[in-house]
Amino acid sequence: MANISITDRTYCITLPPKISSRSILVPGYQKNHVLQYGLPQLELKMITIFAFTQICYFILKPFRLPAFVPQLLARPCWGRNQVFRKTLFPEFNEEESHALEISDALEIIGLSMFLFLTGVKMDMNMLMRVGQKSWVVAATTLIFPLIVGGATLAIHSVLHRPAKEDMALLNYIFLQLSFTNFPVISCLLSDLKLLNSELGRLALSSSLVSHIFQIFISFALSSASLTLLMAYKNIFLISAFLLLIAFVFRPAMKWIIKQTPKGRPVKEIYLHGIVFLVFTSALFTKSAGQTILIGPFILGLAVPDGPQLGTVLVNRLGSFFSGILLPIYVTVSVAKANLGDLASRPHMIPLEIVLILIVFLSKLLGSILPPLICKMPLKDSLALALILSSDGIVELGSYRFLYDQKVLISSSLTPILVRKLFDSSRKIRGYQTRNVMHLKPDMGLPVVTCIHRSDDIATTIGVLSYLNPSRQSPIEVIAIHLIKLVGQATPVLISHQQQRKIVGKSYSDEVILAFTNYAQNNMGAVDVNIFTAISPAKLMYEDVCHIALDKLSSLIILPYHCRWSNGKVESRDSHIRTLNVAILQRAPCLVGILVDRGHLAQGAEINPNFHVGVFYIGGEDDMEALALARRMARDPGLVLTVVHLCEKSDDEEGAAGSLRLDEVMNDEVLRGVKMNEAGRNVRYRREMVHDGPETALLVRTMANEFDLVMVGRRYGMECTQTSGLAHWIEVSELGVLGDLLASPDLHTDSSVLVIQQQHK
Repeated sequence: MANISITDRTYCITLPPKISSRSILVPGYQKNHVLQYGLPQLELKMITIFAFTQICYFILKPFRLPAFVPQLLARPCWGRNQVFRKTLFPEFNEEESHALEISDALEIIGLSMFLFLTGVKMDMNMLMRVGQKSWVVAATTLIFPLIVGGATLAIHSVLHRPAKEDMALLNYIFLQLSFTNFPVISCLLSDLKLLNSELGRLALSSSLVSHIFQIFISFALSSASLTLLMAYKNIFLISAFLLLIAFVFRPAMKWIIKQTPKGRPVKEIYLHGIVFLVFTSALFTKSAGQTILIGPFILGLAVPDGPQLGTVLVNRLGSFFSGILLPIYVTVSVAKANLGDLASRPHMIPLEIVLILIVFLSKLLGSILPPLICKMPLKDSLALALILSSDGIVELGSYRFLYDQKVLISSSLTPILVRKLFDSSRKIRGYQTRNVMHLKPDMGLPVVTCIHRSDDIATTIGVLSYLNPSRQSPIEVIAIHLIKLVGQATPVLISHQQQRKIVGKSYSDEVILAFTNYAQNNMGAVDVNIFTAISPAKLMYEDVCHIALDKLSSLIILPYHCRWSNGKVESRDSHIRTLNVAILQRAPCLVGILVDRGHLAQGAEINPNFHVGVFYIGGEDDMEALALARRMARDPGLVLTVVHLCEKSDDEEGAAGSLRLDEVMNDEVLRGVKMNEAGRNVRYRREMVHDGPETALLVRTMANEFDLVMVGRRYGMECTQTSGLAHWIEVSELGVLGDLLASPDLHTDSSVLVIQQQHK
């Protein structure tokens, strides 16, 4: 037995503590309830929490609230119920329960690892790239609430002379509300799917700067409240810790990366050592008079973000600590919030409410003024201010022993308001869609190409060479190397024309070399701009669409999600398919999905006798496909065959003189092809078909005649020529004919390019 004193209470506990119950067969089991043991009580707590949060998440899903919000509903739903509280959240030694020690330890471990992984995912080089606007927003967001809140407390202290304990509490609340935490903003933007937007990038960079300032301010304030000797001791310990981080741990992390061959897993002993350092850093900063949460976060900054070490740590540790322990921490913290303290201090409630409102409004004002001065729209500025003023899991850790209402309100309302105020696709919808058909013959053709793997490079360059670039009709290639964001929190968009070298990193070297050589070999005919976009897979479309919009592109070429090898499908990538569909829905210009069966990489120089076929029915998509094919046909070595698929009743209707508008447009578009005005290498064939099955048979028969087949997607268009085929589509983004030509059941070597004109 041992006596432990906590504040003015003394508890008697049993050592060693009760961890695991022995079994129901042990005498006295019924007398000594199973929930007195730590492990069964923890298991029951985990099951209840996960069941409750998932049910709440399902109910609140239509409101698109973050997963953090259902975890905050524990208190309104069961926190005040004494049966639930004693069963799931007992106090220390309540009814001889030993569960609190175990659950508290696991919760703090989960929060510490969450902050460590947040530090791992932070790109410290981002501080070197932060723009002037981000520095100003970060400064005003921090300075305004500190000045206004500090002045408010000073006036209150002079007029009312509050007790020392009350003043300390008000100071604590004031400081916590004034700070902006990068982990909170990063998680919120990820939930809102705004990481890749201009607003998201500004909010991330501003919160990163503010968070760094916050660490130094917190350390300075905590040291100022100590005796001179203790302050010097803490400064020495923290300085020693930072030196260890910079000159020992950071080089050690880089050494681990060098010792790990590319593509091979990091050794387990290295991962175990890093986890050990996380807990050691927490204890070290605690001994230096700081919170235990600062050490893991700073240690995380020492880990190089991204591949290879940062990615491995996030993948290996993130699911357990952030997905299991962290929700337990949030729910338990909210459920155990002691609102009785408010009732015991009724005179403090009005002061705290006024202080919270004043600090929040001053923080909102400090966040909204700089973007408004920079002529940012009012709605976007307000959305930015709401994001930077929101609270989350870090603030919840600070309020654990106070109350959680402000966190709940902020976390629930901010996502709803931001979605109402800011729409990242609004900019794209406001511009007229660009295409190929209306380009003048001597105008350059801006083309955006997307590269996922090294295999895409040769294929993309091969297709571009068939576009017949020349000094009279050049092409501008905007090559985007798309990399999935893993192991870091901030998306990165690098323009390799403006930023030739990224300090300490090497991105897209193979892409840069290949496209630079292509431009040099076609000097004056090809201009190349290369970008690297590192972003979440679900948000890659934003980078592609915004770059296409900024560069006034007329065409985006996307690789198909299936890859062929020796006439068979080698692999499928669902992420690429999701990206292609998202771009088709939002693109500001023409979009082409390229299905490569392995021959396009040769290019026009190696394969001059290239045969292109266009299956033409009618409509805008087919017109754009024909316009692009005619541009290719300016190369006399390329043979273009236009196959016009017509209904068998067309001749009779034409004889009757009842031509429809679409038929008139088709005749106008096809006139140059029919009259052989497009060149001797352009052929026209008119094929009569009764229905969809007859069209399918004709297309399958003729596919082997071409190296590349071009068709329009014709989304949502129905006609006699394709009747009955829509029911058999497997890949809807390719359209009826595109799906037929890209099917693995079609034994052909022909590649396919499916064109869609974006409709506003």
